[in-house]
Amino acid sequence: MVSEYHAMDMAWMRTISVLAWGVTAVRMYAAAPEEMSRLQVECRGSLALPDTIEDAGGSAIPLTGLSGVTWLGADRYAAVMDNSRFVLRFRLVLAADGAGRSISDLELVTLAARHDYEDIACRTGAAADVYLCEEDTPAIRFFRLTDGVERGSLPLPAAFRNRRPNRGPEAIALDPDGRHLWTANEEALATDGPAAAARHGTVVRLVRLPIVAGRPTSQIAYEVDPPHEFVRLAGGTPLSGVVALVALGQGRLLVLERSAGPGLPPFTSRLFLVDATAAADVSSIERGLSEHREALVPKTLLWSDSLGLNLEGLCRGPPLGADRQALVGISDNGGLGTPTQVTTFEVTAVTSP
Repeated sequence: MVSEYHAMDMAWMRTISVLAWGVTAVRMYAAAPEEMSRLQVECRGSLALPDTIEDAGGSAIPLTGLSGVTWLGADRYAAVMDNSRFVLRFRLVLAADGAGRSISDLELVTLAARHDYEDIACRTGAAADVYLCEEDTPAIRFFRLTDGVERGSLPLPAAFRNRRPNRGPEAIALDPDGRHLWTANEEALATDGPAAAARHGTVVRLVRLPIVAGRPTSQIAYEVDPPHEFVRLAGGTPLSGVVALVALGQGRLLVLERSAGPGLPPFTSRLFLVDATAAADVSSIERGLSEHREALVPKTLLWSDSLGLNLEGLCRGPPLGADRQALVGISDNGGLGTPTQVTTFEVTAVTSP
């Protein structure tokens, strides 16, 4: 988002090409952990979105700050704009190998309330309601996608009130069972430990929230990698945090980390696989989470690259065939003067030794 880079010199960043990508695999839902770690990720290309789009009143709205994306089913998707009250609905047609063929039918939905929305999720095939995490309150809110009416909210753990400015709930994902949501803060809560800095990462909370009241909430300690190495070109502090989640079911998650620095390369994206069932519930740890090294969930790196891309959103897409599935990513141009892009990836589950 723009505010994350207020201390950086934006001029040099406008020379960086913007990409986006996405990843998943059909067999992730039932595969054993040792099978899930053997995944092949292939980028299948990018499509640019227009610079502006008309709202319901005919006013041109800059199409910028897209920070989360979700699959509505079939060839329909929705993306949320941070620091706004807009959700973008669009149609994305994929080829058999997951490459994007076209984007069309763009439409803005105006939400009833403006917040710093960071991610969006919905139940595939039942897209009447969408869930959005916002980090200014912070809260998880759900809206009727047809007209933007707010229909309620889900409480976050009390510890999230100690979020760092602009580093609160950044990611949201709906479990395939449709009964739980996952969310995470981007960098450590002020009471949990230090934010990311050169040569050290930060510890965040992966939170599993029940959609139906009365069911238990659980929290997992997750350590984000340090910011990537870069050639400094301007002043500013490097960042590294969790920006998106994809829930695979049975406690398994894809975790997208985004690292940014005022230099070249400006961004690095890292995709990890975690199994929350292999970690302790840290809900009872109210502060100092980074000191509990024994509680950190193990993670497996699936993909990492420095693409000059501020990749902020990631969601599961449609299956592409046996052991193959698409994920769709979206980039936040952050006022860099480059187009916002949607990029598709294909993930193949490899079961042979």
